[in-house]
Amino acid sequence: MYLTVDQIQNMIDNEKQNILGPAESLLFIHYQLFRLQEFRDITMYQANISSQDDVVLTLKKYFKRLDEVSEDFENYFWTLSKNIMNLVRNGQGSVIVRIVKVIEAEEIADERATTAEHARHSHQNLATKFKSVQTSPRVIRSFRSQFQDKLHDSISELFEDFYGKYKNAPVELLGQLDFIFDDLAVVFQEIVPRFPKKYNIFSVFVLEYHHHVYNILDRIVKNDPDAGTILRLIRWIRTYYKRMNKEIRISEDILEPPLLDGREQDLINDYLKLVRDLVDKWMMNLMDGETKDFIERSKAPEEAGDLYYLSGSVYMFKIVNQQIDVAAESGQGKILADVVKECCEVMLETQQTWMNLLKSELKRQIEKPDEVPPGFVDYVIALANDQIRCADFTDEVLNRLGPLLSEKYRNQINNDLEEAMKGFLSVARAAKDTLLDIVFNDLKKPFSQFYTSDWYQENPMLLIIETVKDYTFDFCTHLNEYLRDKIMTNTLERFIIAYIEAMRNKGAKFKKPECVTRIVNDRTTAYAFFQQHIPSKELNNSFDLLARIHTLVESPRKSIFLDYYNLKKAFGDVPIGLIEDILSRRDDLDRSQIKEIMENIKAKVKDTGEYTGTPTILSKLNF
Repeated sequence: MYLTVDQIQNMIDNEKQNILGPAESLLFIHYQLFRLQEFRDITMYQANISSQDDVVLTLKKYFKRLDEVSEDFENYFWTLSKNIMNLVRNGQGSVIVRIVKVIEAEEIADERATTAEHARHSHQNLATKFKSVQTSPRVIRSFRSQFQDKLHDSISELFEDFYGKYKNAPVELLGQLDFIFDDLAVVFQEIVPRFPKKYNIFSVFVLEYHHHVYNILDRIVKNDPDAGTILRLIRWIRTYYKRMNKEIRISEDILEPPLLDGREQDLINDYLKLVRDLVDKWMMNLMDGETKDFIERSKAPEEAGDLYYLSGSVYMFKIVNQQIDVAAESGQGKILADVVKECCEVMLETQQTWMNLLKSELKRQIEKPDEVPPGFVDYVIALANDQIRCADFTDEVLNRLGPLLSEKYRNQINNDLEEAMKGFLSVARAAKDTLLDIVFNDLKKPFSQFYTSDWYQENPMLLIIETVKDYTFDFCTHLNEYLRDKIMTNTLERFIIAYIEAMRNKGAKFKKPECVTRIVNDRTTAYAFFQQHIPSKELNNSFDLLARIHTLVESPRKSIFLDYYNLKKAFGDVPIGLIEDILSRRDDLDRSQIKEIMENIKAKVKDTGEYTGTPTILSKLNF
């Protein structure tokens, strides 16, 4: 026996030199050991029955060498079993067949021994009379169960080594984790055909791999991943189930436990919260700097060409586009739609901040002009331009996402982005109106002089036009073209309104004929300036209104009603109070004449009824 054991040991040592080799001696080694182990088990069983302790001790010493070689073989065999994937990759698929034959041989022997044991218990009375009914001397080895344990250990080691390598780089880990599909494909093609069906070897591999994937993803989640990792994780899970179904033919309901325990929506909510917190933090820091510069104005705004800008729009959309691009990579429309919504809500908040700041800074500028830092106009221009640029950036995002979206989420995303775009345009308009408020606040004094004694001695219209000209130079040089056109149109409109309302100034008096000459000169001066910036048709319509109103100052008493009627036909919402104010300031009409004229006018108004047409500029008068 010792000679045989030594030969077996040499063969084992040779095979261990190349653990991924062909293992051609495996079955022979096992057969020889199996015979010797069987002899040993029978011998030791009989010795134990005899209860001769000295014989048992002697036999144990005798079989010690066999026990050592048997243990060495089992270690070698289980190492071989744990490497079945590597054996296949090394072209040694036949070794797997030999492994299975060894397991099957041991299982058959175990079954015989187990059957004998059951027989002994079932025929306890006969067992005492007939030795043939005695229990089997074989020690149950459970090779199949041990094989599954070793397979589990092997797969656990594989995933532990993998996680240890990438645990600090979760996104890279997810990218590399796709190896499982290749492994399972190898199992299906190379290992499954070499195992009996009763082993369900493919299911064993699939469920073991799935369980370890579950553990790895659970570890990632418990390490508080950042937003990008969460999104990649969600995308990976969706892809995982799709590939398992398509490539491995395993449906999601079989894969237990479900990845993340089915808490995918919770993870999505965590991701959206992280996005919101992240964008909020960046935007807050950005807005703190932007608003500080806007209020303190210690330096000039940024310039691009001749246009003034704030830096906010570029950084804002760098942040927004980063989040949207990451969300788009998830391939899930709902996540992308939710991220766009979060970003748009933050953008709306910044818009409201600018609206509030425009109001507060304008108030300071008007109420305490000597206490505020200079440069307010420049910064308002920069803000207006920046908001137009934000609207353009938003439109670019909308156009970029369009082809990526399904119908289900396209409308939601479009609506959110269009709402944000409208908000930026609203802030731009508010900034433009703020500029006009500044201009016309500076013009309050000269407008208040019209038709008063100062007007007859000075030329406030010239001062007004020179002031507007100065502001207009800045607007035309530094404002976005779209806003430039708008602000000139609005400047004309405000001028017309202020000029008409000046006819009601305290102390205003229309002294004929001198006032008529001055009015014509004023209109000519204003027209000469505005025709440089306003299209002829629009300008002529506005000055036609002034001419019609001014006609009421100079027309003979009997023609006043007709001139009013012509004015009313062209501008149906002309306030009757304006007519009365103009007539009451004419120095050539007494009260009775004015009363008579106004009664005729009021009767006409009563006959024609209330004006229901499109409002004209006269509807904006403060009457």
